[in-house]
Amino acid sequence: MLDSRLRDEMVFYATTGDYSDAPRYEKFALDCKLDEKGAEIGRMVHFLLRLMSHLPEPIQILETASATGLTAAGVKAQLTYARIDNVYTSLDIEPNLLEYARARDRGDRFVQSDFERLPFANDMFDVYIMMAAEGYRPRGTFYSEVHRVLRPRGFYVMPQIGPHPYVGIEEKYAVLRAGLCIAQAEDYLIAQKSENFTLG
Repeated sequence: MLDSRLRDEMVFYATTGDYSDAPRYEKFALDCKLDEKGAEIGRMVHFLLRLMSHLPEPIQILETASATGLTAAGVKAQLTYARIDNVYTSLDIEPNLLEYARARDRGDRFVQSDFERLPFANDMFDVYIMMAAEGYRPRGTFYSEVHRVLRPRGFYVMPQIGPHPYVGIEEKYAVLRAGLCIAQAEDYLIAQKSENFTLG
């Protein structure tokens, strides 16, 4: 059961959408053990990269809604340990979160932007990670943008968080409509961009 302070913080973020206080959000994220989740995501990304027949050098990773960089820290630590060269791009709409991550060297590139209008070229990333923020996608362009910026055979990784991780049917349909092939949809939603599919 959640303690009252953590529950109050969850309600605050869910109702206000105010992430401007980076130290406050970092404390909340650590209380939710998102640093441990970041390390777990790193192991998952390493596993997925081992499935690729040829690893680009360096691996290009994009994380959106990257917040204070706890996922970036976990992924980069795992890939560094595995000696996999990578460039980690962190994107968030909140500049204070990006600056907090940059000051702690959690990532390589820091971009302030909207994940439904990504400021990147087509076929640019090998791995796209999003930890959460499913509820902040009003335009309906999220998955078409995921498809656009991923390279063929690239992976989309969305860890499910909370006590009962679950990927809803509408989420699965949105992934499939965008031309991504679902590989897993339980504790993680993992999808891969087909080499042959093009959006009509």
